[in-house]
Amino acid sequence: LKRTTCSSGKGARRACQHRLMAAVASPWAALFHSWGSSGLQVQKEPATCWAGAPERPQDLAQAITDSTRCVVSAAKDAKAAPSKLVGKLVNSALDRLDAQRNGQASAGLIAQLLAKDVPRKLLESLQALEFENRKSAARLLDVLVRRVTKQGGEAAVQVEEYVKSHPVLVSQLLEGCENQEVFFLCAQLVRSCVESEELTKAMLEAGSAPHLLGLATHDNFDISSEAFATFQDLMLSQKRLAANYVQDHSDRFFPAYHALLTQDSNYVIQRQALRLLAELLLAPDFQPIMSEYVKNVQYLQIHMNLLINDSVAIQLEAFHIFKLFVANPYKPPRVQGILTKNRKGLLRKLRTFHDKQKGDANFATDLAAIMDALAAMEVGGGNPVAEWRG
Repeated sequence: LKRTTCSSGKGARRACQHRLMAAVASPWAALFHSWGSSGLQVQKEPATCWAGAPERPQDLAQAITDSTRCVVSAAKDAKAAPSKLVGKLVNSALDRLDAQRNGQASAGLIAQLLAKDVPRKLLESLQALEFENRKSAARLLDVLVRRVTKQGGEAAVQVEEYVKSHPVLVSQLLEGCENQEVFFLCAQLVRSCVESEELTKAMLEAGSAPHLLGLATHDNFDISSEAFATFQDLMLSQKRLAANYVQDHSDRFFPAYHALLTQDSNYVIQRQALRLLAELLLAPDFQPIMSEYVKNVQYLQIHMNLLINDSVAIQLEAFHIFKLFVANPYKPPRVQGILTKNRKGLLRKLRTFHDKQKGDANFATDLAAIMDALAAMEVGGGNPVAEWRG
């Protein structure tokens, strides 16, 4: 295919673009070379190819980068051919990485994919790709991440350094998590990232936690559910890093998190958020955070109100956090005062839990201990801010 330049004018440019798309539809007839102010230019690919694709790793990586640029630039009705080209190039890269799983050649290809900025270009074009080609692109990104989390070595260091030096990648992933067409693929990529300590650190530093918490209240149930599941993995996969982050940002983290507990529009997220909070507060890495959490009067009031939620399941989940306030041997005067003043109402409510969780010996033991502790509290300790309405 001879070098071709699109003439000026929207109509001529689109007609030329369609001809070029048709030309590249046959495997590797040509590769998109550049998209400049003068139009789309292509150049002939050398005859020596590996499985029909460019033989040298740097040529394959460059071809992927150029083809993604064309997908993004193409008109809406002209994306099929460049999207197919991206898919074939990406699948070729995947085949090579699979065949060279443990060799230096694999590290060489990964190095070229990163040097040509392929991960960022694939994320930029993800929404514009057709469904099957989109899945192939996401799979290549996932393979690059999993080389970090599963195999280590030179390739792992390359990927980690690339992500740390390209913070825009995390922003692109998080933006994708709220896009109805690609949210599932982007959420899965975030989950793959958090299996790595270094990548988790990069995700947290880039603000992934508050972003995912915000998406957990999205109007689209699928997006909100996937966002919260991804946030849960972010918190649990690397608990030490998560605990450090929460401790450093507690003044912003907990108000955002409590928004999930006090909303009534998404019962599933509300219950999952309560369960996750209980798991985090009881984790050894979160012990300093838990010690401060149970001293907070506002937090106590949130969980006391959840004890009288219309849902029995929410009440029982809230109990597992409420008990931490009661069991704390170093209660501040105001927390002690609120519990003391409302102990009768609390005991009355907790007695109803006996029949709501039958057959759970651990729950029964905890319930009895908390009721005994409340009953032993003396009236007059502290200065409560409000009467509990239970």
